[in-house]
Amino acid sequence: MPVVEVSHLSRHFVRNAGFLKTGTLVKAVDDVSFSIEAGETFGLVGESGSGKTTTGRCILRLIEPTSGSVRFRGEDVLGFSRRRMREARREMQIVFQDPYSSLNPMRTVGGTLAEAITTKYCNK
Repeated sequence: MPVVEVSHLSRHFVRNAGFLKTGTLVKAVDDVSFSIEAGETFGLVGESGSGKTTTGRCILRLIEPTSGSVRFRGEDVLGFSRRRMREARREMQIVFQDPYSSLNPMRTVGGTLAEAITTKYCNK
């Protein structure tokens, strides 16, 4: 069973065009599907503005997807209560390509790596 399974995920926004004009539909993420198996390293790669961050935020439900499904360890993430989602986020993380936003400058490199190793082997 995949650790994460994303199926037909979409997130659309309406961009307001201005006073007395109708908005336009922006398909930030449109029909994205993938799965991540235990022990697998997964990278979502694309040009700027292609929807990588929006996809990650939808998976973590930091923004709600327009459609599709997200499963984490077999559970429907989109059906999680707020409390359950907070619990699940402790085990889920987006690592951004920009090191200034993905690494905590208040922690040492050793502390950051130790956290990853400790989390992997102590939370089984």
